Amino acid sequence: MLKNHQYFQKQQRFILKSFMSVLSLLLVVGISVSPISWRNDPIDMAIQVVLISCIMLSLFFFIKKEENKWKTVFILLITIYLYLKFWLFPNTAIMMALFAMAPLIPIFLFDKIGFYVVATSNFILGPVFIYLISHTDLQHTYKYVSLDNFGNILNFIAIQIILAFVFISTNNRMNSISAFHNELQQAKQLDSVGQLAATIAHEIRNPITVVKGFAQLLNQGKVMNETERFYVQTMLTELEFTQVIINDYLSLAKPHTDNVEVIPLNQEIQKTSDLLTSFANNRNIGFQLKFKEDLTIKINPIELKQLLVNIMKNGIESMNNPGFIMVETSQERNMAKIKITDTGIGLSKEQLEMIGTPFYSLKDRGTGVGLTVCYNIARKYKGEIIVKSQVNIGTSFIIYFPLFKE
Repeated sequence: MLKNHQYFQKQQRFILKSFMSVLSLLLVVGISVSPISWRNDPIDMAIQVVLISCIMLSLFFFIKKEENKWKTVFILLITIYLYLKFWLFPNTAIMMALFAMAPLIPIFLFDKIGFYVVATSNFILGPVFIYLISHTDLQHTYKYVSLDNFGNILNFIAIQIILAFVFISTNNRMNSISAFHNELQQAKQLDSVGQLAATIAHEIRNPITVVKGFAQLLNQGKVMNETERFYVQTMLTELEFTQVIINDYLSLAKPHTDNVEVIPLNQEIQKTSDLLTSFANNRNIGFQLKFKEDLTIKINPIELKQLLVNIMKNGIESMNNPGFIMVETSQERNMAKIKITDTGIGLSKEQLEMIGTPFYSLKDRGTGVGLTVCYNIARKYKGEIIVKSQVNIGTSFIIYFPLFKE
């Protein structure tokens, strides 16, 4: 992956160097065959020489240092140069076309700010220039502009709109490629973690099971004092936490792909809430279940239970005050909708954007894997998870799964 990236980086540098060489050659040739001269038009000639020199220098420094400021300077200078050529050569009709196509330069260099500046300037100044030329004495100098005042303005605006769509499409494609690259990297990361988990999980599980068994036997003994019993209970707690971590990573390593069944959704949610009732009651939290209609989905029951437990348990742990976890089901078009709402601490905008990212956790001792597994389960069964939250108010997880139909 890195070698390919370096290859294309070299290709891009080669393209930019070629662009610099060709552009420099064209600028030098253009000024050499220019009808203006040092003798008759020294000021115009001096302005062009200085401008061309600055353009070539800015492009050189941009390629050498790869700093955005030099790219911005180059775009600004080349735009000014095209404007200048339009005014200095009234008998050359192509200058108006080059003036209109100025936004192509920032598109070529993938400069969003540069494009907005140049395109906005063109969109405003182009029609203004054409109108002024057609309604002043300049119409005798710029005859090709004044021949069709309305048509030239309309065509000029049309070119800017077309270039705007070209830029939007190009920018969208770049963002799409970037997003795909990030998702690919995330998938590789998960795959690596999964392979690692599959390799070591069983090796770790066996000694942990043995240690946990002996610790439970010690805990049942009656010869320990309070300090010793505290030590043993702490060992059991830590071993339990270790078991949770192993289970989370194993969920990534070995997702359940078999045993897909038609599941009555409401019954499964009822079972899950019953399972978590004692855990919730210890925190003075209860469940409120609202089922509008009977819904059935086709899914692996273990994965559905895993998803519900993860999200409902997170909701319970986010609540510092007594309250309720609201679980609602309903049908939305051809999808079963599950809405799980808590009245916990809520999430900020930045935290919402990171939810579901592998290894991102808001818990002190969270693995950052549980919600990633939930998102993977939803995607696997062509569903989705939407999260809405407000700080200090609460969070809602809205889960969609396709309804099962015979």
